[in-house]
Amino acid sequence: MQKTKNQIVHIRMKDKRIYLILSILTAMTMILSGSMALRNQDYRDSDIASFQDTRDLPVDSAEWQSLFDGKTLTGWETVRYGGDGKPSVRRGAMVIPRATTGTMTGLRWVGDPLPVNNYEVYYEARRVAGSDIFGALTFPYGDTSASLIFAGWGGVVNGLSSIGGLDASENETCQRFSYDDNVWYEVKLRVTTDSIRASVGGDTIVKIATAGKDIHLRADYLDTGFTLWTYNSTGEIRNLRISRIE
Repeated sequence: MQKTKNQIVHIRMKDKRIYLILSILTAMTMILSGSMALRNQDYRDSDIASFQDTRDLPVDSAEWQSLFDGKTLTGWETVRYGGDGKPSVRRGAMVIPRATTGTMTGLRWVGDPLPVNNYEVYYEARRVAGSDIFGALTFPYGDTSASLIFAGWGGVVNGLSSIGGLDASENETCQRFSYDDNVWYEVKLRVTTDSIRASVGGDTIVKIATAGKDIHLRADYLDTGFTLWTYNSTGEIRNLRISRIE
């Protein structure tokens, strides 16, 4: 059936309206994306003058105390969190295996007492199996504890658990990106009375002033000591050391 002139004009006007709506939606998407990028950049570049960048910690100083000799698990005990993982040492690395029952395997420090504040930690971690957390560290912070998380929630969540009832997937430290398997990543943590800062593979993933913040563990069953652990993954740890901040 042949369209009348009025019908053709109506169709063209309808097409223009649709095009205008699509253009507005596209522009709004670009504005929102730009805003999110700016917020993320503001977070990454935020200036907290008292912080030392963890990427520049002097890990070869004699002031560092080794927590792993590369040969044995002396000073450590297994924390299975209900699973059956059995940590071991292989080729100079601490191996924290994926449990076949349960989801987590950990190693808790039971050697000489460690500082609970004003200290720095350095280690290298890599994932050799699985797809989730491969070298998380639960660490003391004064009279409480927290956990440095990377590659969590299916391999993409990085941050600190927990702050004010919110875990690493929900609080201000949350960043989402993944890590490659079989790649060693440097992990650096700096804890002071007024700040917590950490980097993994050169990327700063935690950078907070802690005044007025409720720092705590995500769950009661997590150990409150100095504990390395994995979740649905097998991780390897090497060159683990700690240094007091005077």
